[in-house]
Amino acid sequence: MTKELNSHPMKPSAGPDADFVTEQAPPISRLRVIACYGTIAATFPYLALKLAWAAGSHIGVKGDAMENPTMVGANLATLGMDAAAATLALALIRPWGRRIPAWLLVFPLWVATGFIGPILIGAPLSGLVAAMTGTAGGEPRHDPADDIAGWVFGIVYTGFILQGIGLAIGFFLYARSRWAPAFRLQLWDLPTGPTFAVQKITITGVAAFSLLPAGIHLYWAAGGTRLRPDLDQTWQVRLVMEDVFALLPLTGTVAMLILAGSRDARPARTTLAAAWLGTGALFSWGFWWMVCASLKVPLSEGKDMRGLGLVGGMMTLAGAVLASGLAQTVATALAKRAQTSRTEMATAESS
Repeated sequence: MTKELNSHPMKPSAGPDADFVTEQAPPISRLRVIACYGTIAATFPYLALKLAWAAGSHIGVKGDAMENPTMVGANLATLGMDAAAATLALALIRPWGRRIPAWLLVFPLWVATGFIGPILIGAPLSGLVAAMTGTAGGEPRHDPADDIAGWVFGIVYTGFILQGIGLAIGFFLYARSRWAPAFRLQLWDLPTGPTFAVQKITITGVAAFSLLPAGIHLYWAAGGTRLRPDLDQTWQVRLVMEDVFALLPLTGTVAMLILAGSRDARPARTTLAAAWLGTGALFSWGFWWMVCASLKVPLSEGKDMRGLGLVGGMMTLAGAVLASGLAQTVATALAKRAQTSRTEMATAESS
């Protein structure tokens, strides 16, 4: 399998990232293949559950909540999201994936890692806290008629964690192969000038704005109930997950401030990774909560979702603006580095 994948030399793409793609694709590592196929395999249980519920099955569910038309639509939508994750994982190891325009691959992967990242961090920590406090059996509780079996949560979140690990490894190795110069950037390679001065002011303002939803999440983590729907979570889950939803985006915001203000010889890759994950979590979960707040489904019946929608809207806006700044910063830095390399090559050839 690996030999087949490695036997397809690639020409430079004609897209905007053409300067950063090697003329011939380097061999695909066995680790990348294992990580991506492992990601695809991890989607199967979730996809099977969603297909069963969409077909009218009551497996793992008490009552008829999944027969509600809105729930059927929501299940089909989330099924599509997980199928997209499997497709992205496949693109990271197939020759055609290297020809996909950068934005068409980077945007869904940014959303996927932002969505799965908090689960990857928070779910094991929630289980650990629950085990340490003697309530490991507690899971989110719903009305008896709409109860979801505990094993469903175990399968779903285990799958998400495995997908998060697999996508992170697979995309890191793919990006290091396709956009190698991005991994060699230093902070002083990042753009400066009048245009960037405006961008720096924007990033600083949005960073200050993002403190508001982060503060609300910390308030909820401490047990606050204002603006918060009754999510029926155990206190262990609420404590850990609300802290993660506050601190992970804050980490990304701080990383964006460093990218906007620091120009020295330090490698930029760690700061870029933190900005990638943090802005992705801001946007992905904020948008998801806005959608959930706008839908009327049996699982949220009788709950005031306006606070969740408000926080989600603030997070979505902040994540989108910060990510736009991140994309512009990296693209400009890589273009500048490529131009410098071409100039140096032309000078060397003429001398």
